[in-house]
Amino acid sequence: MSDALHDATDPEMADYLSNELNQVFTNGIKREVKALSVSGPSSPIEHTNTSAKSEDEAARLPRRINGGFQGLSDDLDQHSRNLRNAARLLEQLRPQMEAAEAERDRLQAALVKIIPEVDESHKSLSSMIEKAKAGDISGDLGARFGRSLTKLDDLESIAEALTANHLALRSVWEQYARTVLQAQRLRETFRGS
Repeated sequence: MSDALHDATDPEMADYLSNELNQVFTNGIKREVKALSVSGPSSPIEHTNTSAKSEDEAARLPRRINGGFQGLSDDLDQHSRNLRNAARLLEQLRPQMEAAEAERDRLQAALVKIIPEVDESHKSLSSMIEKAKAGDISGDLGARFGRSLTKLDDLESIAEALTANHLALRSVWEQYARTVLQAQRLRETFRGS
């Protein structure tokens, strides 16, 4: 080990660094730590200073930081990456959700429009069938079946699109909800730390 590295890790340097870090982490309030004499306090004033020192020692940083400064830095980097990823995922999912909701609204409007058309086509076809049964075959029954089938095909297309949209919207909502819950857990972890 080099002399500079050895000098940087001697007990005096460790105490100095701990004291400086303690001052930074206690909102900038400088606290002076006086050395205790081996025999203990000899006056009431020194006894008061001793209790103040005990409180100061309790507020100090731990004597050991697991993983050192690099481990602390790595942990903070990992937490910030997790938060950024959660925020990015929410940003990516939100437009997908909005697009799926807009498509659902468009398809729902098309469904509302096609249902009366299908109903009218059914009534017209049923009326023509009843007339044909009674002997009136003057209407173009084949064309009426064709128009009715076209309306039913349109209805089926809209229903299939609505089903696909429903499944896509459900998937995006589930992903969004999971991401929100994950982000909430990360936020609670930081607040609890």
